[in-house]
Amino acid sequence: MGLLGSDYTKFPICEKNWRKVRTRDKVYNECVKEMFHFEEDSRGIIKRIIFKILGRAWKETRNRLYHHCYDPELSIEENIENRLDGITADYWRWFLDYRNSEETQEKCRKNAENRSKQLYTHTGGSKSLARLREEESEQQGRRVSRGELYLLTHKRTNGSYIHDAARAIGERIEAIEQRDESFRPLSQNDSLAQALGKEHPGRVHGMGLGPTSSQVFGMNSHQPSNGFEREETQRVLLELQAELAAEKLKRKAVKDEVAAEKTKRQAVEDEVAAGKVRMQAMESALICLLQG
Repeated sequence: MGLLGSDYTKFPICEKNWRKVRTRDKVYNECVKEMFHFEEDSRGIIKRIIFKILGRAWKETRNRLYHHCYDPELSIEENIENRLDGITADYWRWFLDYRNSEETQEKCRKNAENRSKQLYTHTGGSKSLARLREEESEQQGRRVSRGELYLLTHKRTNGSYIHDAARAIGERIEAIEQRDESFRPLSQNDSLAQALGKEHPGRVHGMGLGPTSSQVFGMNSHQPSNGFEREETQRVLLELQAELAAEKLKRKAVKDEVAAEKTKRQAVEDEVAAGKVRMQAMESALICLLQG
């Protein structure tokens, strides 16, 4: 999914933000549905989650491209020549003008400053929290709690916490679950909810990208809403399908690289062979001249 989101032949780079990209629905209908087989829900939750994943890849990749391809020591025309295949000169020029504007530079500076203050990072790697929870639940033979998932993703391999704030929260979670195991199952009053406090309106602690509080708990319920488990399974399935598709693309890239290397090597061998033929012809001609 991330590879698709960073394909600028499908999602033009020349937009200020992901919401303004006009090809999203077209790619969703023509590519995503063809690549990944999934059941759409009536509320469009799966589609919104997919758009979030694609949008994050679109945004992060173009940021990397800017730092990789743009050289402030070169002229704008030279920088345009350094663009990647698949991005037109006009689109790359627009993006460089946008990225180098004072307004964007100030926004980037503030974002970097905010990221440096961010405490709630985790050690889960590239896997989503839904995927990590599914794998850990399968390993444990039971559904792991949000609190247990927090502990798993905020400790290093040696068992130490990633920072003091994580340790304070983790110790609260452990104390709550040891005192009363009824606070383990997912609810608005489970161990993680008590340790972290009230949920944010748009996100749910420990659930990763996508679900909101009303989707997880329902409008007036403290327990998980009907259909949430199915939608979460769909998200994990999509992630696995995306990972498989990415692996296939990587393997194809390796095969193409090997094939290109073989073609290059064959061309060199052919050139060497042709050189030998030319040398033999020259030697024969020289012998004839000497004998004549």
